[in-house]
Amino acid sequence: MLEDNNDLTSKSTNELLACTDSASMEVFRALFRLIRVHGQLVFRMTAQKGFFPGQAVAVSAIARKPGISQRELADCLHVAPPTVANMLKSLEKAGFVEKKIDSVDQRFVRLQLTEKGVNAAESVDKIFSEICEVSLEGLDDEKKQVLIDLLSKITENMMRHLNNLGGASKDDKTAQ
Repeated sequence: MLEDNNDLTSKSTNELLACTDSASMEVFRALFRLIRVHGQLVFRMTAQKGFFPGQAVAVSAIARKPGISQRELADCLHVAPPTVANMLKSLEKAGFVEKKIDSVDQRFVRLQLTEKGVNAAESVDKIFSEICEVSLEGLDDEKKQVLIDLLSKITENMMRHLNNLGGASKDDKTAQ
């Protein structure tokens, strides 16, 4: 079990996690730990292929929808368009992505993967498949369904509360 006294997963953070009971506190510690370890795993595995995690997801999205616009990609990734613009600059400079003017409406730029980008997308798919397999190792289909149901219920509760607070800002794509 991971223990880190400097983050929200440690037992010394009781004052930060003011849950109503110890079981709830342990649930949130486990969620924070999961989020942190998942991020570290994704970062390390994508870095080995020369990507940041967001770039890897962008390459995968473009591979699944060749010709996607920059705006559509931003919506797909749940990030602001300027974030995608910066990401695309790096991917284009590295030779993974190219921008092409739309043949029907020249106001639009369409995104395509280069041959190097197609190969990278295949690597990214393998990384995400491996992460999925490793993460769910030892869970049978019944346990996976229970996990889906529990996480969905937590998400519903949080979304309901977020909506009661006025919902996500129009620029915040993460809650959608």
